[in-house]
Amino acid sequence: MKILIVSDLYPLIADSTIPSVVEEFALAFKKRVEKVVIIRPNFLLNTFIRKHKIIKSGEYLRNGIKIYNRNFILPFIFEDEDFISNFKDFDLIISHMPSGHIYADLLNKRLNLPHIAIVHQSDFEVITSFKYCLYFKKRLKKALYNCSSLGARNKFLAEYFNCDFILPSFVYEKNIIKTKIFKNKKIKFITLSKLIKRKNINLVIEALKSVDFDFEYDIYGEGRQKNELQNLILKLNLQDKIKIHNFINHNEIYEKLDESDIFILPSIKESFGVAFFEAMSRGLIVIAGVDTGMDGIIRNDENGYLVEPDVKSVFKVLSKLKEIDFEDISRKTIETIRNFEEGKIMTKYFENIKKNL
Repeated sequence: MKILIVSDLYPLIADSTIPSVVEEFALAFKKRVEKVVIIRPNFLLNTFIRKHKIIKSGEYLRNGIKIYNRNFILPFIFEDEDFISNFKDFDLIISHMPSGHIYADLLNKRLNLPHIAIVHQSDFEVITSFKYCLYFKKRLKKALYNCSSLGARNKFLAEYFNCDFILPSFVYEKNIIKTKIFKNKKIKFITLSKLIKRKNINLVIEALKSVDFDFEYDIYGEGRQKNELQNLILKLNLQDKIKIHNFINHNEIYEKLDESDIFILPSIKESFGVAFFEAMSRGLIVIAGVDTGMDGIIRNDENGYLVEPDVKSVFKVLSKLKEIDFEDISRKTIETIRNFEEGKIMTKYFENIKKNL
């Protein structure tokens, strides 16, 4: 099988602004099919607004996968016929994110291949936001309508778009521990995230000001809200307990998680946070936001906690931490994450793919 993956959400270089989720699926396909190729269509105005690095058009190779980086001044109105002909013998197109769906639909007018679109939170925002109504909303609706099948990154999106299946993230079996030992005298919190408003890290800082137990909180990331969060920490006189660190490489993440007890990120508009799964694979207790990809996976007081995006709700959960059995919740967290091992998720993924071939 030859699979063409289309998404602007694909890293070419070490870039903390681009999540690795689409690449993880591409690498999983690489182990299982004859060929995987990526097309990365970039509407340059959108790339600039999102503050992603602009990389010149051309062919790239990353982790053994060929990537075609395509930059467009106009948003996916025309593509060179000679370029399209490179993919006429492929078996399937899989697209992610609005730009990916729209560009893949443009390609498929010539290729006429089965096309599976995986919808993310960004697709929901384009469909429901007024600022996209003049152009992108109409194009995206048409692209999704033309697809052979729709997959969704979480339950909410699956219900909204009436998708055929849900495609969660996965973890590698080798990264799942058997048991976590909680030996810290103080509770150690950790967040790995972009430092932007919708992540609601400020709510955690404000809620921690009022807890009556000893703690440390390490925040790893970069983003527009970094200075604001630093100032909030100083304002609340928490600089001895809360530290903001630079973004860390992926190979350092598990070391930092293993030093911690609780992963907390009460974000909103989260398709599916891979960092939650990484934390669960190391037995950390996870505190996530409601109405995100963790709904239906995290169950309150059983294998973690879901909170509303406000200080009161976050504080209410934090107040429970002195009383809960960390080892018991951690054990159930590890049991849960085993359902999301790479092999299990990819087996289900292929079952849905085969229905469209």
